[in-house]
Amino acid sequence: MIKQISFFAVLAVIAVLIVWMIMSFIDINSKNHSETSGKSITDNNPEENDTEEAPDDGHSSEFDLSALIDPSTLNPNDKIDLYYRIDQVLPAVYESANAHYKTFAQDNPILGSNKDTRVIVLDAGHQDETRKSDVWLSPYIDPSKTTSWVHNSLLTIGTEGTKTKIPEYETTHEIAGKLKSALEAYGYKVLLSHPDIKEKLSGAERAAVANRNNADLMISLHCNSYDEDPKQSGALVLVPKIWAGYPSERLEYLSKHAATVILEEYAKATGLKNRGLNPIDKTSMFAFCKVPILLLEMGFSSCPSDDKAMNDPEFQKKIVEGIVNGINKYFSLIEIS
Repeated sequence: MIKQISFFAVLAVIAVLIVWMIMSFIDINSKNHSETSGKSITDNNPEENDTEEAPDDGHSSEFDLSALIDPSTLNPNDKIDLYYRIDQVLPAVYESANAHYKTFAQDNPILGSNKDTRVIVLDAGHQDETRKSDVWLSPYIDPSKTTSWVHNSLLTIGTEGTKTKIPEYETTHEIAGKLKSALEAYGYKVLLSHPDIKEKLSGAERAAVANRNNADLMISLHCNSYDEDPKQSGALVLVPKIWAGYPSERLEYLSKHAATVILEEYAKATGLKNRGLNPIDKTSMFAFCKVPILLLEMGFSSCPSDDKAMNDPEFQKKIVEGIVNGINKYFSLIEIS
């Protein structure tokens, strides 16, 4: 009898241990999922100037595109309402003695007013040196609070081509210049945020170029990177995501639609994979911009084939063609009542 009791007691202990192990395994998997869900591929320095999120350098440890908007859920042929929620009221604007952009409150572009000649601002991502800076995240948050700032944010040269060894800022400037010429041939007025490759502007100051010139659209050109897997390639677009009331729903809406149309045409022209849209917040270039804005990751510098293509003069013609086609289509879809 004692032997039987001992035998069943041992079985009970084993059963308890098995249940405990199963529950622990489920719990661990659940934690891992919650920690990795929502991660996405973005540039190692998604905002090259003073505009990066404080806790994250954008370099995810796992390849997960779950945070991206699925391009199949967006219709790039939809008509676009320029006056979508035009009466939305934004939070109060704060001033800061340390801010790079001091006339934000006075610079008010009027979208749709350029009926004869559309104005486009092109921003070549990154710069020719790395340094540190404190960044005020948005004119809509109180700069007296510590949480309103990104401390020791890097101003960087961006990525470097794994095959060509060409730094990102040189690639983006080269393509921005060619894109400017192509758009001007179509009758657009095109401004570069910093024509001089040596000029260093904060994200807010780059946005100011669009605001002060009553731009209809601003496009920031970048090269993506994902060192963990050099096979990952393709193009994606970062767009503003509303955070603490800004930017307005109107700008989020217009930026998303411009990005959808332009990325589709870009993928068609270049043959690169369309990776969709990635909404992000807490970046000063987006927060200070009063016109539709998007950040195009043209390809992966960490992928040898993408890197070679982005720096090849013949392929750059396809890049320019795709962006131009997308811009033309975007403006053709806008309805002005």
